[in-house]
Amino acid sequence: MTEFYRRLLLCLCVASFAGILPPEANAAPTEQNLSATQQLVPASNVPNLRDVGQPEAVFSPNAASRPDASNPVALVSAEDDLAAETSSAVLENKQEEVAAELRVAMLQEKQEAESAGNDNDQPSADSSRVDLLKQIDVVIAQQQSATSSNEDHDAQVASLKQLLTRLADGKIEDKTPPYSIVFQDGLKESVRNANTRLLSAESSVVSARDAAETAKLESDDRARTLRQLKETSTSATENEIQIAELEQKLAEEMLVLRRQELSIAEANQTIAKLQLEIEEEKLAIVGDHIVFTREMLEQKLDDFDLREIELKQQVARLKNELHFAERRWMAARQETDSTPNAGPELTERVDSLKVAQMTLQNHSSLINQQLQRIPILKKAWERRFLVVTNQAERKERQAWVEETEQQIEQIERDRRARQFKLDELRVNQSNVEAKIDAINGTNPAVRRWLESKRDSLAKQVEFYNSSVISLDNAERTLRRLNNQIDGEPGRSVSEIIEDSWDQTQRVWNYELANIDDTSLTVGKVCSSVLLLFIGFMLARWFSALLGRRLPKWGVEEAAAHAIESLTFYALLITLGLTALRYANVPLTVFTFLGGAVAIGVGFGSQNILNNFISGLILLAERPIKVGDLVSVDGTLGNVTTIGARSTQIRTGENQDIIVPNSKFLENNVTNLTRRDDRLRTSVTIGVAYGSNLDSVLRLLARAASEQSGVLDRPKPMVWFNDFGDNALVFQVHFWIQAKNVTQMRMIETGVRLKIDSMFREAEIVIAFPQRDLHIQASRPIDLRLVGSNAPSQDDLDSIGDAA
Repeated sequence: MTEFYRRLLLCLCVASFAGILPPEANAAPTEQNLSATQQLVPASNVPNLRDVGQPEAVFSPNAASRPDASNPVALVSAEDDLAAETSSAVLENKQEEVAAELRVAMLQEKQEAESAGNDNDQPSADSSRVDLLKQIDVVIAQQQSATSSNEDHDAQVASLKQLLTRLADGKIEDKTPPYSIVFQDGLKESVRNANTRLLSAESSVVSARDAAETAKLESDDRARTLRQLKETSTSATENEIQIAELEQKLAEEMLVLRRQELSIAEANQTIAKLQLEIEEEKLAIVGDHIVFTREMLEQKLDDFDLREIELKQQVARLKNELHFAERRWMAARQETDSTPNAGPELTERVDSLKVAQMTLQNHSSLINQQLQRIPILKKAWERRFLVVTNQAERKERQAWVEETEQQIEQIERDRRARQFKLDELRVNQSNVEAKIDAINGTNPAVRRWLESKRDSLAKQVEFYNSSVISLDNAERTLRRLNNQIDGEPGRSVSEIIEDSWDQTQRVWNYELANIDDTSLTVGKVCSSVLLLFIGFMLARWFSALLGRRLPKWGVEEAAAHAIESLTFYALLITLGLTALRYANVPLTVFTFLGGAVAIGVGFGSQNILNNFISGLILLAERPIKVGDLVSVDGTLGNVTTIGARSTQIRTGENQDIIVPNSKFLENNVTNLTRRDDRLRTSVTIGVAYGSNLDSVLRLLARAASEQSGVLDRPKPMVWFNDFGDNALVFQVHFWIQAKNVTQMRMIETGVRLKIDSMFREAEIVIAFPQRDLHIQASRPIDLRLVGSNAPSQDDLDSIGDAA
């Protein structure tokens, strides 16, 4: 008990020196003083309070400002609650309390360290309390800063709202209409920047809300851990409970800080929205009340001239510096080459000087590129002046838009190249930093050259960043020109028609390819295709007309068909060459294509080309003609069409058979009517044995001669061919005039009918198949005929036994 009072008096003395406790608190530790100082004395130092009936007291800084641990804190409270929790007075009180407890904890930590000695390396409970109290103190300091920021934001929001209210009158302070076009450009840039800030503020709000939710979960988790630890206080020490309370307190203060940050983010979002509304309102007030005088244009051009002079002076200065840097690098390189086993210092020196030289060279190159863009920007401003003052023709404006778009595309390509270079430089910077860290002071000379290289790389990064900014400014200037042209009043009907016609002409004259310095345009290709189509239709019509007229002029039908096909192909080839000539496509281009086409035809189109050439041969040599009666692979029919790839044959059954042209040249083909329409055909017939052969010969010859369609000359001929199994076989041959299978079959049918009629009159039997049945039996067959009655069953049995 004496040790407890000794420590208690020590704590009271420290608190009194700090100015926290009133003077009467320095009196003897009575029961009332004990109750008043329980918040400053750790519970672990007063284990006997519970035994004497005093209430348990543990450290609870700012206990009045937070609810009990059993009641979790809501994620987002009302604004009034947050303002009350983060007011300056409350935060100052909390900070004073935490500072006092922190001094007490640090003093206790020092006393325990002195009593335990230096052998114990494990962190003590007081050490953990000190760390947590320090963190709480830092968080409270951040809360104070956030409170100050919130107050500033409130004042800024009020000021912006007043400005927006004044703009409702349609006037801009310190500006009178008409407004300068430069002022309008500045407003447009301000609107763009305000949009960017608003997007950034919205992202910050989302991130701050996520952080507040995470802090809420952390606070709830710490409160839950503290409750569980108190429920099991029999096994938990007082120090563990105090640490848990401090952790919960830290989580709660972090939650308050996150809520403040969310409030700040929302205030920034409100400010960004107000700024955007203000800039948009200003831009709306300016509207079309702009003026662009010749003096303004001259001022802008003078600014570009001054900028051009400054850049040229920089180039001249960099040129001298570059010569000096090259001499330094060459001297260092010669020294390194002449020194055997050159050390890392000389190597890094050469590399550093080379990087310094490249820095000056790249800087000079970037400035020269800026100089190249100055005339483009000056021309853009001059064109804007002509557009605003309505001194530019429509065609000129359209040409300017196309030219400006190409310049913008080039700027975008340059920007991408700059970004790639910046990425490369950052990688080199990282490598150099790694080398500097690896040296760690072991070689000061090498470190000095590496730091020089790092500085040179940093300068290059700065130059390229400035170049990217310059590209952005140039792109905005060019886009303003296009926007100025696009924002003109609506076009009239005549202007729309004129623009459409110009656009059509541009598409029509667009160059697709260049062959032997000859331009192949869309118009030439379309005209050639149209010419080919019309020529194809005309060639088809003319060749068909010629094919119909030729037979009337005494030309055979087959020859007329061949002439029709050849005429069609000739006209088609002529029109194709004419179309190529119209498109200015030289025929020499096919010198190379001919070999490629030949290879392709040889492998991929072999059968097609074979049939096409065969068709040309058939049309030229005419071994078969349209109307001929031919026999191909056992198929008998008339040729109806000889095409480029195949020939069509129509059979007697009125079936069209497509035969490839190559078959007529590669296989045996029988042309029954190649010379004329006369055909020799035959009819075969058999008569029964015992017939009068002279009568048969005479009747067959007469039947053929009397049939219509059978030619008199040559006369019909009858041949006795064979002694057949069932008949005496005769064959009558006769000549007919027929153009198709149907006519031939009809004549043959007529001859057969006459033969049948004549043989009936002469009682000559036309033989039919017969068979002799020879029965071998052991005894003669007993046959009995009983009138017209049917044989009995016994007779049938006897016949069966004999068989």
